[in-house]
Amino acid sequence: MLATGIFCLWLCHCFVDFGCYCTLLLSLAYPTDTGPLSTGEEPRRNQSPHLLISYDKYSTQDTDITEMGVLRAVAWYMERNPLPGKPPMTPGQLENMKPLNATGLFKAYFQADVSPNRFMKALQEITAGNNLVEIYHIEDSSFFFYCEEITKSISQLRILRDSVLSGLKGPVNSTALESARLSVGKALHVLQKFYSNTNWVEMGNSKPYEYLLNATSRAFPAAPASKTTCSNCVKESSGWYSCNENILVKDMLTSGYKLSATCRTKPKGKCGHGGRNDVTQNFPPTGGINKETSDPRLSPHYRLHKQAAELAIQATRDFFIGEGSGLLSHIGHDTFQKFFSLEGYSLTFAIDTTGSMSDDIQQVKNTCIEILREYSGSPDAPFNYILVPFNDPDVGPVLKTQNVDEFESYISKLRAIGGGDCPEMSLTGLKLALQESLPRSKIFTFTDAGAKDKWLKDEIKVLIDSSGSELNYALTGYCSSRRRRSMAEEEREAFGKTYANLYEELAAYSGGYYVMTTKSELSQILGIMELSLNAAPVKVAHIQLNGAQFSFPVDETLTEITVSVKSLRSTGFSMTVLQPSGTPSTFTEMVINTPKHKVVKVSPVHERGSWSVTVSPSGAYEVEIGGKSLLDFSYQIMQKQKEYVLPVQGRPVKGANYTFSMKLMGDAKGTEVQRLAYTTGQGVPIGSVTLNQTFDAFGNLLAIAPISLHAPTTLLIVEGQSPGHHPFSRVSAEPISTESVQIMSLPDQNGTMSPGETLELSVLVVNDGPAASFTFKVWDDLSLLRSFKPTGSFLNPGENITLTATFMASGENSSFASSIATFAANSSTAQNYLKLPITVIPETALETDEVPPVYKLLDFYMPCVSKLQKKPLCSGHNWFMRFSAKDAQSAVTVRVNTNPSGLSCSPQETGDNKDLICHYASDCCSPYAEVLISDENGNTDTLTIEYRRPRPMAA
Repeated sequence: MLATGIFCLWLCHCFVDFGCYCTLLLSLAYPTDTGPLSTGEEPRRNQSPHLLISYDKYSTQDTDITEMGVLRAVAWYMERNPLPGKPPMTPGQLENMKPLNATGLFKAYFQADVSPNRFMKALQEITAGNNLVEIYHIEDSSFFFYCEEITKSISQLRILRDSVLSGLKGPVNSTALESARLSVGKALHVLQKFYSNTNWVEMGNSKPYEYLLNATSRAFPAAPASKTTCSNCVKESSGWYSCNENILVKDMLTSGYKLSATCRTKPKGKCGHGGRNDVTQNFPPTGGINKETSDPRLSPHYRLHKQAAELAIQATRDFFIGEGSGLLSHIGHDTFQKFFSLEGYSLTFAIDTTGSMSDDIQQVKNTCIEILREYSGSPDAPFNYILVPFNDPDVGPVLKTQNVDEFESYISKLRAIGGGDCPEMSLTGLKLALQESLPRSKIFTFTDAGAKDKWLKDEIKVLIDSSGSELNYALTGYCSSRRRRSMAEEEREAFGKTYANLYEELAAYSGGYYVMTTKSELSQILGIMELSLNAAPVKVAHIQLNGAQFSFPVDETLTEITVSVKSLRSTGFSMTVLQPSGTPSTFTEMVINTPKHKVVKVSPVHERGSWSVTVSPSGAYEVEIGGKSLLDFSYQIMQKQKEYVLPVQGRPVKGANYTFSMKLMGDAKGTEVQRLAYTTGQGVPIGSVTLNQTFDAFGNLLAIAPISLHAPTTLLIVEGQSPGHHPFSRVSAEPISTESVQIMSLPDQNGTMSPGETLELSVLVVNDGPAASFTFKVWDDLSLLRSFKPTGSFLNPGENITLTATFMASGENSSFASSIATFAANSSTAQNYLKLPITVIPETALETDEVPPVYKLLDFYMPCVSKLQKKPLCSGHNWFMRFSAKDAQSAVTVRVNTNPSGLSCSPQETGDNKDLICHYASDCCSPYAEVLISDENGNTDTLTIEYRRPRPMAA
């Protein structure tokens, strides 16, 4: 827990669900001299983190921009692609919803209570990519449009988008989608920074810059290095700068300078980024131009923050659905739906096909198909059905269909043959099922044997973490050799739980069901599948009961309830579910009824308030209350990384201090969150803390709280008042696993390489637990790994070791490729992992044209001297010039600010616009001209003629 006398709080910069970069909230008991800051602010280098920072709800954060842009894109797509049998929608019917949020959008589209959880998971992965920029590319100006790196930043944006398109070609699996979402998050970071860090808004533009996403549109000229772009701002008595009209260029793009490894100086006459995190803001030209927040201390152009944010939202929307240039037009409807998990979930069966399973297979077919047919036309129906047979040593083939009858045919054709020794290759089958299923799917494994391939357990858990899928096991037997219990198992027993076997452990890890029964009674427990066919599943309570009765709250948003009771002893029991009136509900269905495990479903729910379940005899039971509701929460566990607070990578470390950061899903109006409670994974209470409630720029309810995780597994419970003023409780869908080893990426590593090149990535493995021998593993999805070292090490408490892997991209393939490398460390008591993205970029894509066109003055006549500049004489005298303009790579565009009709250009003998001869003439009333000479990438040089007497004062 936190030290006495210190108030600690963390608050996300981009807030909660999707985890963009966040800022540390940490205040000692004594005041600071800095005053309150906005969360839009990044901490200054070498500055103490002991600051009290308040959330500026008037600023639209990076995560707000990403979320709203994605919601608008998905709403636009849904409007044009209604569900079969549903009436067509009008343009704007969904996109213009007020408020527009994921829960409301899904309910309006499906016209039923359908949770957006799977969509939110995809959105989290996109903003995780945004996080990676802040971790791995903070010193690269091209990811931020700093330092007038306009062309380089646009090239960076297009490289990231091209890597996404390459990874989404052809059939895609869950890992390919995760990799693509990370790259999209990075690309959106670059895209959105254009509007906050350049002068696009100041030039009066009300629409996004089309050229960023569409190379065939016109590029806007960028200010050349010789051009003065800013004047000094006025320093107010408060200490911050007033920067109205400090940008001198009105017809060229410029951006602020912020020092980094790739931008070490701010040239004379150039704009600064500005704000108290810009170390150059006090050096001429003072102030800056950023619009990242609505706080004048952080953003000199804070008055334009809302305009910049709205353009960034629109550009984010266009990134996905822009006509001709959006992601949708390149990858097609099927992959677009997969990318956002709009298809729904997979219902996947992994079935043991050894000889002893013939009766089981027949019961699965008879009972499960009947349930599936009943739900096939409802919003709860799966998107597709997947069958993964496994034997020993064969696994597969994978069979997919969207038709229940065809799925029945697949199961009917299974033949139970072979076997021999009892354990089977069940985890290999499960791994394949996880890889082929959509995110947040329901996977059922049927077997009567243990796992021969137990070494895959840790890889399976990584796949569960990334997919969010639920594993359910129906066993009619189990065989494995006896072995000595590990320290980890003994530790779990100290917290009240040891698992019967590996299958129960995996089911608990994913938040799914585990049922052991006999072959003759298998059909009686297959009702667990009906519990999975729930389009808006929530958990209301999960406790370890020592007694005879447990009460739980039922709020008005719950449309059905499930009560699961497991006896922790060998004796049988009976149970009764009572309404607040004290009477049993008449709308109950017994879903599972075995001596040690019973599940009752109540639907519909007629009474609200405090329900209860009574058991007989009194004793030790594990009770879980579930249900169907759109009122739920999504969350992240945050930790400080470098200068930011970011979502934990891998699993949290036992005993460390973290921040719980949540977002309420459902109708937030009238809802109040009050308390965060946490228990062990089996429901043994650990502690609670008050939630600090706030709202983001769009009115979404957010809350944060400090948390320290000490149990091997922890369940988080949010409690509060529902919109109807009933107490409500929601439990996290799956328990959080903590470990005593952590893996951290080393700084200043670039995860990119060209075909034929090698790449080294290193991580630091830190042992936070007792001395142990660790084994290390590294793998990636495209088999780019060549070697890693070391393969293992003995680490004392607090010791660390560097794990380095070498990857190589084939020189035969010259296209983009994306992969995810997973680094894992395992001992007998601890396991953890870290994922790092890898991108293969063709060398041609890295070639950036940053060279502006060149010009040469060929003829020049200037008679405009003395009195000839004054009216009315000036209108009767003319001056002219002739000049050439050419570029080595692309067409040249020439324009002039004064007297545009006096300019004419024509191609040289080559016949194209790479080499022009231009004539310009004007009268002596305008004895000056600034000619902008640009190429197709916006690289610009200026030809300036200035003969005015006297010359005008600088702005």
